[in-house]
Amino acid sequence: MTDPIAALITKADELLAALTFDDSGKNGLGGNGGLISRETIRKADALRWAVFDAKKARGVDQ
Repeated sequence: MTDPIAALITKADELLAALTFDDSGKNGLGGNGGLISRETIRKADALRWAVFDAKKARGVDQ
């Protein structure tokens, strides 16, 4: 079984990187001019599930 806290941290890092990329690209290239991409929305959903799993593993009420 995967450590739910490690998964939560990984998903949070992925979402933060995607948000930064959507805003300003990487090394001055790419980006979406501040618009949120479908990929970033998928990463936000993955983070939402990771939070749910971490809470469940800790016995926290949803």
